[in-house]
Amino acid sequence: MNKLNLILGITFSLYFGSLFADDHVISYGMEGYQCNYKEGVNFDDVVSFTKDDLNPYADENWSVPYSGFYLTPFLRSGDELGFDVAWVGFTNNHKDMGIVQDSWFSDEASATFAKWESLTDCASQGYYMAIEARTPKIQFEEGKNTFWAIRSCSLNDGKTVQDLLENDKSWNEYMDKLGHTGGVWRWVPVAGTSNSFEGDFFLNISFNSWEEYGSIQDDSFWGVTQRPESILSCDNPRVYSAFNARNRPFESN
Repeated sequence: MNKLNLILGITFSLYFGSLFADDHVISYGMEGYQCNYKEGVNFDDVVSFTKDDLNPYADENWSVPYSGFYLTPFLRSGDELGFDVAWVGFTNNHKDMGIVQDSWFSDEASATFAKWESLTDCASQGYYMAIEARTPKIQFEEGKNTFWAIRSCSLNDGKTVQDLLENDKSWNEYMDKLGHTGGVWRWVPVAGTSNSFEGDFFLNISFNSWEEYGSIQDDSFWGVTQRPESILSCDNPRVYSAFNARNRPFESN
């Protein structure tokens, strides 16, 4: 299944009723940047920028909620990653993301935007459709870290969006048995993302501690708890420290 068909299938469920009577498909607007620090800049500098510059500007000028995270690579292969830090931001939908972008390029934002550009060199910016497959049991908290395992995935041949949503039920029950407190999201690439990406989506699983991540890896490796059928083919995860730099909750779709 290609990305377009995946988006269309999930969009159908969003606008014409859930695929299952008691289900509700949750989605968000999402943007992602990949950046390198400019000379002399470090992680503390971009965190200070968000706290002292971006958040005060956004609180005054953004008419819609927006939450954002800095992702710092931790478990990764050097030949696959070419950036120091990533930024991922979320809005209720892509209309709201457009409102944020319009504001970001306004005259009122010029000083804040210039400060960001003095700190980072961002080679990419893309939009994604973020679809929630598992709601985290512990909510994100501004100023705190979680840990995100991100991998590229595709549906196996013959599997459909309906199979995927049904399979989520089994995997959520399995993760409950493992004591998982984080969430699971699918990020479907859309505008601005690389055309060389061959998967259907990125799969992001969050963890609230390294101990939780390690415990679930142990169980998965040794098969202590019986795993449900996998209908996805995924590569090895890259794990990031995810710092919640701005947290303005919003209602999900």
